Amino acid sequence: MNTSSKQNKSFYEATHRFNLWIGAVRSGKTFASIRKLLQLLEFGPPGDAMIIGVNRDTIQRNILTTLYNMLGFPCPSPSVRKTRLFGRDVYFVGAPDVSAVSTIQGSTLAIAYVDEATNIPEPFWKMLETRLSVPGAQLLATANPGAPAHWLKKQYIDRADIHDLIYWNFHLDDNPILDKAYKDAITSSFTGVWHKRFILGEWCQASGAIYDNWDNDNVYVNPFPAPSYYLVGIDYGTTNATAAVLAAISPNQWPQVRIEAEYYYDSQKVGRSKTDAELVRDIKDFIGYKNVSSIYVDPAAASFKIALRAEDLPVIDANNEVILGIKTVNKFISGKNIVVQKGCKILIEQLQSYAWCPKHAERGEDAPIKKEDHLCDSLRYCLTPFMRSGEFSHPDENLSAEQLRRKIYGYDAISQFNEQIQGY
Repeated sequence: MNTSSKQNKSFYEATHRFNLWIGAVRSGKTFASIRKLLQLLEFGPPGDAMIIGVNRDTIQRNILTTLYNMLGFPCPSPSVRKTRLFGRDVYFVGAPDVSAVSTIQGSTLAIAYVDEATNIPEPFWKMLETRLSVPGAQLLATANPGAPAHWLKKQYIDRADIHDLIYWNFHLDDNPILDKAYKDAITSSFTGVWHKRFILGEWCQASGAIYDNWDNDNVYVNPFPAPSYYLVGIDYGTTNATAAVLAAISPNQWPQVRIEAEYYYDSQKVGRSKTDAELVRDIKDFIGYKNVSSIYVDPAAASFKIALRAEDLPVIDANNEVILGIKTVNKFISGKNIVVQKGCKILIEQLQSYAWCPKHAERGEDAPIKKEDHLCDSLRYCLTPFMRSGEFSHPDENLSAEQLRRKIYGYDAISQFNEQIQGY
């Protein structure tokens, strides 16, 4: 496979304790780092190795498929947590939150590989650093840039000389397999802060409006043809508002998502909370006789979900990863692939006023201001089926250019899956 000068440069220079491949999506940084990982597994210092990701699924998709493709033999099952390569134990560890720290306490490592480093909790990274105690131990990591105040940038990249750290900034042109048509397509698919981070490879602060690409093209008045099916997203509140959106889904028609109606009950404004039974009746009236495939509900709304299921409604726990959800919604809004009926005035108002929290930004964190955002949350929940795990935090790193074309232009998903498991 052809490699770029940046990929080759990083491969030969990655001799430090910390070695970081930073930059745009699809810029070739993951491929270059896995080449180095493979070399270390075979010829590096003796001892155990660990491959870390946000969760076990992202490790499988982002790292192991490419690694085992290079090795030339089948990839282990996603349920496997440990294997042997070149005579050493290799552990696969997911680190979705701070609780993962306990899973690596007591480990002694010669090699560590971290995928999506900006999404790994800082305490986990600190603990991992102490586990690299074998003489000559090395850590390899990839990341898309985050906020300028992110701990990885402030405490490590900006202090590279103190940590024996080297890093490389990758851009789309550093990936030799991408053609101009694809680079143009992916460049136009991100806007705002995501464009700066995922395309330009810049460390930039999330500030101002979250959905800054929202405009009149995301609003419709005249009805569309009947959709293939409907989805409902519900944000449940007792002291706060309970909010829901009704989404018409047409996979083969643009726009694919149309928000036809909203439900909003604010107990604080009305002066009375509704019981779960009353809210369920409201939701049933809200849905009417629509062909609703799934109702995605806040996972924490235990009693409400029980009440909905008692009425034989198709309830599913929503994916409550806020940033992943925001990225997903933003992608639909930017591409005008989601439109909202003009009568959904509260939803439109909340989408337009949804903003990044400056206090979180000062700490290097991305988080929205938690105020008047209940329908925004409902919309995130409603788009749960479009959130492929880690896809937008580490988009498409392991697809070839041809596979990406198929994804963009809507070829059969099964064919795409078959291509993925067969490798490049």
